Amino acid sequence: MSCMVTGQDGPRWLLRLSVPRRAGWRAWLPASSDFERRLAEQESPVVIAPHIESVIRRGRDFVMVKVAVTIAATDVAEALTAAWWAFRKAASDDLAGWDLAAATAEVKPRDG
Repeated sequence: MSCMVTGQDGPRWLLRLSVPRRAGWRAWLPASSDFERRLAEQESPVVIAPHIESVIRRGRDFVMVKVAVTIAATDVAEALTAAWWAFRKAASDDLAGWDLAAATAEVKPRDG
């Protein structure tokens, strides 16, 4: 799969993807460093500074991972596509460990 976004000098968007992990905290801990490393590897002129912004734990069976990234894209749809592509690429060998259907996204224009 390749990312379809090509606009590097266009508007910038701040995206926050919130995606629940399956199997809770114990499953997340051993996977977290690999995911974080692969997420950072997605950085490009379009995908800027992808990182884990926060991890919310509720009990031992619920973990929500929030990823933040700035995207250079011409519109919101391209920005969301690029952010989701970067997330899926980072999670590639562990997609079953994520509840992708429950993911949410927050997108807003980035100043400057």
